[in-house]
Amino acid sequence: MDFDIFVKETNKGRGVFASRCFRKGETVVVGQQVKILPERTTHSLQMDFDLHIELDEPGVLINHSCSPNTGVRNNKFGSYDFMALVDISTGTEITWDYETTEYISIAISQCYCGSPQCRSQTLGFQFLPGEIKKKYGEFIADYLKITIVESVTTLTMK
Repeated sequence: MDFDIFVKETNKGRGVFASRCFRKGETVVVGQQVKILPERTTHSLQMDFDLHIELDEPGVLINHSCSPNTGVRNNKFGSYDFMALVDISTGTEITWDYETTEYISIAISQCYCGSPQCRSQTLGFQFLPGEIKKKYGEFIADYLKITIVESVTTLTMK
């Protein structure tokens, strides 16, 4: 496990926390694929429309937030790197938005992230408002970027 982060038990279960400060744009956690799954589960990560994986620790332990401090970027290990969206202070829980990898989410029907921007539920990227998609910029699953291009193309053709 990386010494830049640590895992501890919280009221939400286990979570990942920063052992040092991270600057915006810095890689916080490098995820590695454990295996390809035959179907999605509540703990799988979606890599493409028909591809779900099991992620290694500590990545699989990073909790959801509707106002996360990391976003995802596809990596060479068939998984995601978790990139700092903002400066992260020592001791802060590392979080990411599950809807940035899941086209339709089954992970958590009721959200308890506690963020002031909490959306109360995670339905998936398909249902995220455009302004939230835009906020994440490049830090979403590569396969979802195609859906944004298709949406923009459709709107400009009308």
